[in-house]
Amino acid sequence: MAIFTKRFANADDYEDWLEKANGRVNVLSINKSPTIFGSSMQRPAGPVVLKYQTHDNSFAPSRGKAGKAVEYAVVGAAFFALFAYLIAEL
Repeated sequence: MAIFTKRFANADDYEDWLEKANGRVNVLSINKSPTIFGSSMQRPAGPVVLKYQTHDNSFAPSRGKAGKAVEYAVVGAAFFALFAYLIAEL
């Protein structure tokens, strides 16, 4: 099982996402926004950071455009190196 971290803007977003997950994720930890020590004021629900594991790839965070660009650059560099090597041998 792969372990992922996801950040939600508030507790409501987290609860909606968890409802959609419907048992396909195993929640490892939940970190809520810190409260001010000694304050009796109710703070609005702040960011929630969730660490979870799942076998379902649809709940895995997607790699951004930068991740794919790096993959393409590595593959392109490998092909260029192979091309340069073959040209040098001829």
